[in-house]
Amino acid sequence: MNVYSDDLHTAVDFLSREALKIPNLLYMGGDFNIGDAEWDPSVLLHPAAGQSLRDLADSYSLVCSLPALPVPTHYSNISGHANSVIDLIFLGINCAQVTHCIEPDLRQPSDHAPLIVDLPITLENIQVHGKVLKQNSEEKVAFLLSMSEGLSQLDFSALDSVTGLDMLSKAISGFFADCWATYAKRITVISHSKEWWNNEYRTTLETYRQTGEWSDWSSFCSTTRQAKR
Repeated sequence: MNVYSDDLHTAVDFLSREALKIPNLLYMGGDFNIGDAEWDPSVLLHPAAGQSLRDLADSYSLVCSLPALPVPTHYSNISGHANSVIDLIFLGINCAQVTHCIEPDLRQPSDHAPLIVDLPITLENIQVHGKVLKQNSEEKVAFLLSMSEGLSQLDFSALDSVTGLDMLSKAISGFFADCWATYAKRITVISHSKEWWNNEYRTTLETYRQTGEWSDWSSFCSTTRQAKR
């Protein structure tokens, strides 16, 4: 979650009110516009706004990330105004030992330095299960025939009351669910669900995207046809 607060309390107050609507966070960072001795050595106090921010982070199970090299994040363009640390990163408790880098040399015309952090994200094999009816398959034909026969046998005579309409609606819904369960095929959707997808197909696709040439498009289509066969 990226945060910008135009004064000491705006963002913190808003996020505190909306806490129940915000999902679990791994990262919260941005310009909080809050100076506090905990993250800025030039500040000698712990203002109420800083405590509110710490309480907010704690409610999200986040901890304040410490920079590898503590330097200011905001470089004032106003004469007499000191540089400060108002750009912060908060990370999930499992990332409590992770540090971030402040890069003043990369800020260019901006008065804020970029903050860079590497987040350890666990590799997961995400699979989604579902049921489908393949186009032009025997299962789809059987499903449609079964639906047609079943619907034709339902009693449509009792539609003059709410009760009768409700019963018919439930009967149609139940019959549809039964037919789907009988004929639909269970599949597992993963990142490589297309069994015909291969490196040659990927290479010709990337070539066409780079050149836009008709000959490369023809080669891509030919490779696709061969791979599907």
